[in-house]
Order: sequence, then C-alpha cells, then structure tokens
Amino acid sequence: MKRMIVGASLSAALLLAGCGEESATEPNTEAKAEDKTEAAAPEKTEAVKEESNVEKTEAGEKTTYFTNKAVGEKTTLGPINFSVNKIQTSRLKVANAYKEAFGDKDEVTLVVVDVTAENTSDDTINFHPNQATITTNTGEQVDAEIFLSDEVGGEFIGKVKKEGNIFFVAQSDPKEITSIKYIVDGPSDANFENLAERYTVEIPTK
Repeated sequence: MKRMIVGASLSAALLLAGCGEESATEPNTEAKAEDKTEAAAPEKTEAVKEESNVEKTEAGEKTTYFTNKAVGEKTTLGPINFSVNKIQTSRLKVANAYKEAFGDKDEVTLVVVDVTAENTSDDTINFHPNQATITTNTGEQVDAEIFLSDEVGGEFIGKVKKEGNIFFVAQSDPKEITSIKYIVDGPSDANFENLAERYTVEIPTK
C-alpha cells in the first residue's frame, strides 16, 4: 500500500508540472516560423538545466534533471496503438517514512516514462507496458516498479485506452544518463498467443 501511495504522489507531481509548462507556451502559437525555431533551442537547454527544479514531495526531495514532454514515439503492436509521450529523469532524496519502499536507500534515480496504449479491436487483449524494462547508456538494466506505476497494463477488454506514468528506479547519476532503451513484450490474445514482437525504442535523455 505504501509503495502505491508513493507512486501516486510522484506521478501527480510530474503531471501537474507538465500542465503548467504546456499552458505557458500557448501565447507563442501565433509567432512566425523563424521565431518558433529560435524559441525551440532554449527549450532543450532549459530541460537540461532543470537540475535547479527541486520539489518537496511526500516521498522526499526530488530534483529534476531532464524532461521531454514531446517524445512522440508511436507504433502499432497487433491491435494495440502504443505511444511513448514523455520522459523525465530525476534524483530523489528519500524521506525516512518511504525508505522501505525504495530498498532502504537514501537516494535513488527515477526514470519516469509516460505512455498511452489503446486496443483497437473488440477482443480482450493482454498488454503490460507497466512491466517493461529499460537499459541505460550507463549499463543498467532496470525493471519497471509496477506498484509505483500507474495502471496502464493488464487486460484491455475491447476498445479501451489507458495512459499513465511508468516508474523505473535506477542507481546511476541522472547527469550521466544520456539515453535509455524502453523494452516491452508485445500483446497477446485471450489464449496468450503473441500478437506482435517485443518492442524496443531508444529515447534520448540529454
């Protein structure tokens, strides 16, 4: 239960930050194309400089290092339309009350991936993006923390869509993580017959 509460707290903090930043960019929609080009460069620099973005959460003090809210990786896996929407890396100084949920560690690195999965068929499909694995350029292989993540996997009973954040707890310094590979097994039908191959996508984090 405690692990689920931690996940909900961190997930909510990430989504709230996203809404605020997206609304802040709305006044630029009527700018000329060349002005948009000039504005795009500082946006990437700003993401790298998010080291100063420190949030106090119930789970501890979280320092954000990188955020990309426009990953835009989309694919079709059998009847599932799947997209990776956002990614964020951060360092969490774990509050004493939540250390057990993070393996009694004082600090951990969080890699959070926001995804959408949609079943386009009337059949019941099994798909588990919240049980994915990531590998990092620093040599780590990390399984998703299913109890911290949103419920974006499981049975898709007919034409349903699920969206949410998937949490990965790493040990590398987030400054050193410049890319990750997100790896998820393809969906299966009610008889657990595979409907698509394993999907791997590389996402820059710098």
